[in-house]
Amino acid sequence: MSRKTMILCLIGCFMMCGVLVSSAVYFGQARKPHYTRVATSYTVSASQEKTRSSSKESISSTRVSSKSMEEKQKVMEADLPVMGTYGLYYDYAHLNLVQVVQAYLDEMGIDHSQVAFSYKDLTSGQTYAMNETQPMTAGSTYKLPLNMLVVDEVEKGNLSMTERFDITHTRYEYIGEHNNYVAAFNGTMSIPEMQKYSLLYSENTPAYALAERLGGLDKVYAMYQRYGKGKGEVETINQQNQTTTDYYIQVLDYLWKHQEKYKDLLYYIGESFPNEYYKRYVRDIPIYQKPGYVAEALNIDAVVCETKPYLIALYTAGLGGTTSESNEISGVGITQVGQLAYVINEWHRVNMN
Repeated sequence: MSRKTMILCLIGCFMMCGVLVSSAVYFGQARKPHYTRVATSYTVSASQEKTRSSSKESISSTRVSSKSMEEKQKVMEADLPVMGTYGLYYDYAHLNLVQVVQAYLDEMGIDHSQVAFSYKDLTSGQTYAMNETQPMTAGSTYKLPLNMLVVDEVEKGNLSMTERFDITHTRYEYIGEHNNYVAAFNGTMSIPEMQKYSLLYSENTPAYALAERLGGLDKVYAMYQRYGKGKGEVETINQQNQTTTDYYIQVLDYLWKHQEKYKDLLYYIGESFPNEYYKRYVRDIPIYQKPGYVAEALNIDAVVCETKPYLIALYTAGLGGTTSESNEISGVGITQVGQLAYVINEWHRVNMN
């Protein structure tokens, strides 16, 4: 073989190796997961956050999740079809819970100040929170601790579960609803009936009737601190019906620690609003939820019984363009609350289950 021929052969070999290496790199990159919309290094600097909104991020200082990245990616791969169906694919494996929620809000054009939440994993105790001391309109979420207070009085022997109480002069919010209850129950209700209709259906008249058993709503407000106290200006639930997720996560924690005592209440909130609120996109697991809606507020407080259960207090304002003058629930808003619930639950599945 001539020297010229040998040189040509060597050049050809080098070119072929280059093609093979380039192909390997290309296909190797193609096989990597493609995280749409959210970079793996997603962070929120103090200056960026101040510019965009007034939201505050609060993350527990203890990192307790022992799942490897390989384990997290396996959950991501298994759940990918559902994520794709809902269009809620985020980099759950690399971001913390606050970052994932903020990524969703940014994509939807929702200001961070419109959402507050507190999360607690019941197995590890790890917590995450955002805007947790910001006052939010409670809506009907006040009805859960109200019911807990009544159960406490029954246990002390101060109230009877069999006695029927007059509701004809009970305080009411809507006269039509009040009159319907008076007619349907012949003017009297028992505490179990009040519990059922105030939690399962979130009706106002039976809730006001429960409050009367405790001396009226004005006295009830002072009793809410039995289950905790928030760090912010609003420590529990105030007379303007404002609360914080920092307070309400303590209510849920107390409820779950005393679940035998409050088993009837848990039953009702476990059956409430099937396929809506937290149950809209999170399916096939027990969820004990107390939603709350009024004017601009759409809220959910829940115990979510994933493989490792967790508590979530999720409060929103103005979703779907609602305001304090709105008198109808927003279809866009109720969808976005359900999507937020899915995003939070998926993060939990990937990182904590």
